[in-house]
Amino acid sequence: MLFDWDGTLVNSHPINFRALSQACERWGLDLREEFYASRIGTSGGELISELAEVAGIVAPVEIIVAECIDRIVERTSGLEVYVPVVELAMDFHGEVPLALVSGGARRVVDAGLEATGLRRLFEYVITGEDAQRGKPDPELFQLAAHRLGAAPSTCLVYEDSPEGIQAAHAAGMQVVDVHCFRRRSAGSATR
Repeated sequence: MLFDWDGTLVNSHPINFRALSQACERWGLDLREEFYASRIGTSGGELISELAEVAGIVAPVEIIVAECIDRIVERTSGLEVYVPVVELAMDFHGEVPLALVSGGARRVVDAGLEATGLRRLFEYVITGEDAQRGKPDPELFQLAAHRLGAAPSTCLVYEDSPEGIQAAHAAGMQVVDVHCFRRRSAGSATR
């Protein structure tokens, strides 16, 4: 089983938006919530580049991304989990191999896993830094299946973003859109 991180296991949207918005603001970029929300699943670098192009500003994308990562890591203690999805991962832990597959930065994912106490659930943690291309490309999911020693057709993916769902399908995997689990609200870290 493969689990996405942002928006699937954790409600990172508020922390990620605030961090990216503040990092962009320093460079004259006005990141609006609706613009950010419409591009969930897009990498920070791609989002900043698009925002800078629309604004007609030349922005130091790598510096802004690094600032954003620093701000997110500082705030991970406030990260909330999506309880039903986490409970599902806990139920399957030890029964089937689990991998976390995120397009995010390893430093952010590792800090979040530490803050929530969820690291122990996953045999492998695959992040955007492990592949040449991010979601919607299937490379991250293919890498996870390879590391687990599983055929893609036997993998079940839990995802929330259209890009992630598209990537999982392109990898030949079955997908569960976790929006159906969001009837219960997010909760505090499981530690």
